[in-house]
Amino acid sequence: MRASDSSPPAPSLTDAADDADRVPVPAPFARLRRFPLDGALLLFDRDSGTNVRCEGPETAHLRQRAPRAVQFGITNRCNLACTFCSRDLEARSDWTADSAFAVLSGLASAGVLEVAFGGGEPWAFPRFEELVCRLHGETPLAVSFTTNGLALTRRRLDAVRGRYGQCRVSLYDDNDWRGTVARLADAGARFGVNYLVTPERLSSLETVVLELVALGCRDVLLLSYNGADRALHLAPDAARDLARRVALLGRALVGRCHLKLDVCWGERMEGVPRLFDRADCGAGREFLVLTSDRKVMPCSFHHVTFPVASADEVMAVWRGQREALASASRLPGCARTPGYGLESPAPGGTA
Repeated sequence: MRASDSSPPAPSLTDAADDADRVPVPAPFARLRRFPLDGALLLFDRDSGTNVRCEGPETAHLRQRAPRAVQFGITNRCNLACTFCSRDLEARSDWTADSAFAVLSGLASAGVLEVAFGGGEPWAFPRFEELVCRLHGETPLAVSFTTNGLALTRRRLDAVRGRYGQCRVSLYDDNDWRGTVARLADAGARFGVNYLVTPERLSSLETVVLELVALGCRDVLLLSYNGADRALHLAPDAARDLARRVALLGRALVGRCHLKLDVCWGERMEGVPRLFDRADCGAGREFLVLTSDRKVMPCSFHHVTFPVASADEVMAVWRGQREALASASRLPGCARTPGYGLESPAPGGTA
């Protein structure tokens, strides 16, 4: 589904907030932060990650007024050099802790619920733990971060304890993920693991997931590869095999671990239960990406960018560039492209 650039002007932020505040909700959920959707109301608890969707005649008039989440590539610095990394290696790292706080506090006031830090490696960003603590203390934002774990010491974990929603560890062959997972579990941290599924890794999926569970991991997100290297994409028969494996693993791990699939898998995972029944991934609408060099993108794998300098400019892009933000990425693997772009030649290469 594509949003139109000709949509009517949005109501003022104050009016939209008042509309959402007037909707009656069950008493146990009254303390949760309110986020208007189109025709529904989302209630959110940043500490537990609980989401409650309310829908009925009382919410029919509501309209979404901001992206639900911002994925923030706060720095382009990294202590690894993975060949499949999607970041622009030439991009600058323009943010400071103060400028990042300013734009994020403005986005929180506009209605954004969550910020998910990535990079690069967010723990390579100066004063990162200070920024996390300040966001938790001075804004209603839920804060999470994705890390390779190599710079995530016990001291740093203690510094942000109770001030973030979730830490996500990217599992690579060379980042001592077993040590990081064990350290997080021992510290009682809320964390999950991101695991990129490639043809080479598919056969060992169950072994890795069960080892993660044994180490104390209770949340595993399976990522698809987006990029020009066709050898890292799953063929259709391998994608069907993954769906079968996920269904079996999911049943086996009920009550022990949440096994999830990222939105870029799209419709390739037939038969796998979904939290929301929607055809589009939500990039550019449900979430935006802020880059290290102060640009807005629909997602980390996209070619569309808009320079921004403030929260107001981010929101102006979100409201005024719906068609561009709803377009498909040029990289093979995008769920918005027929055949995921895997049946046509990659830019600068052959199929």
